Amino acid sequence: MRNTALILISALIVPTLLGDKGKNYAKENVCQELKAIGIEKFKEMVTVLYSQKFPNGTFQEVSCVADEMTKLAEKCCKDDASPDCYDKGATEISEKSCGKDSPFPKHPGIEQCCTLQGQERKLCLASLRYTADELASLTEPTNEEICTEYTKDKKDYAVRYVYEFARRHRNIPAGFVLNATQNHVRMAERCCRPAVKISCFLQERLQMQSSNIFLRFLSNVCNNQVNLKSFKFGLSAYYGNLLGLSFEEASVISSRFHSGLEKCCLKPQPECMIEELTSFQKVLCSESKLDAMSGDFQKCCKKPALDTLLCVDDLKRQPRQSPDVASPVSSKLCEEAQPHGIDRYLFLSGVNHASISLPVLTTVLNRIKNTVMACCSSADITMCLTEKESKLKKSQALLSKLDETCSRYFRLDLPVFKTLMQKEVQGEGGEKRTQAWLDLAISCCSQRSPAQLCQKLTEDIIKYDDDTV
Repeated sequence: MRNTALILISALIVPTLLGDKGKNYAKENVCQELKAIGIEKFKEMVTVLYSQKFPNGTFQEVSCVADEMTKLAEKCCKDDASPDCYDKGATEISEKSCGKDSPFPKHPGIEQCCTLQGQERKLCLASLRYTADELASLTEPTNEEICTEYTKDKKDYAVRYVYEFARRHRNIPAGFVLNATQNHVRMAERCCRPAVKISCFLQERLQMQSSNIFLRFLSNVCNNQVNLKSFKFGLSAYYGNLLGLSFEEASVISSRFHSGLEKCCLKPQPECMIEELTSFQKVLCSESKLDAMSGDFQKCCKKPALDTLLCVDDLKRQPRQSPDVASPVSSKLCEEAQPHGIDRYLFLSGVNHASISLPVLTTVLNRIKNTVMACCSSADITMCLTEKESKLKKSQALLSKLDETCSRYFRLDLPVFKTLMQKEVQGEGGEKRTQAWLDLAISCCSQRSPAQLCQKLTEDIIKYDDDTV
């Protein structure tokens, strides 16, 4: 699959700041790709990017902006197109975006962009990105439903599927979305003629199984990277817990994984992500520490790079006994001479809790970090930390309670778990607080929990916890 054009499509709405040479370079590359892959595939690529960018938009709204961008590319790639074709076209599209009856997606924040003019407006519009909660996963249609929709509208089937798939995987490289769409459309083409062939669908779904599992993993980690505050600290505690690593070892691994995700999750080309994950597997499975690891971990490391990461991600985390969390009252947490003071404190705060998912863990660690960092900038650090000690101890206690709650949730039947929570949460507002804990357990105890939703539900728990003081 050709991916070069993906990175350049943004040039259609973000006029380059490199002058005429830059504009011509962008135009030449976009036109080269348009010619190589054809207008339909080019439109699919644009649809992926705008579905990810505006997942709240309807299919009609996203198709409208994708049509406009595709027409602009097609128009400006003609031999007789004027040198300023892109720039003028982008200006017209930005004006249309700000029109009262704009057919484009109604994105939050667009009104602010439309108060600007010229280049500033176009750059503002290009930088918009939807940040609401994750959409539910795309429900897998039945064989009959696939064939009904495919035979009804073969021409638009791919672009409709790519819209639905992309808006539900908005933080992964667009190239993976295109690959998944091509596989799905190929399955429809092969298995829906002349009638629904069950054996054909079974074979195709079996072939796509491993890539679908990888996409779910990638979507989860990229959603975490993009949305979670203090994600890096949560990763460090997670790997320390999962692999029984020291703070220093876990920090190296978590920093490496975090930097790779930060670099590649929002890049359109899948090659970046594949290279980074392959490189990370070598760090994760370093021979210097492999012998000290569990047998299950060693088995994971014998697999191909991407399969290794999926295998490790499925390993069961074990409760561990690490040193007690050092007293937060020490001003050494803030001293530059004490490397990684706050990092180590957060690691020790989180590493003992094997049942808490990353979205929940990072939310509480972020609260602890903000409390400590606020004291680090105060005139009397020790006095500030002393005043905040009860708040920090309360956050530590909350981590223990969350860990215990999720451990029970996994161990008990749901009715029994609900009854237990109702008995434990008493006092004023008990019903609301009980529901908050139930919502969090049901939605967020699983390791691959939705990042934004679980961050919000954890913050609700923290708020209720604060209100009971």
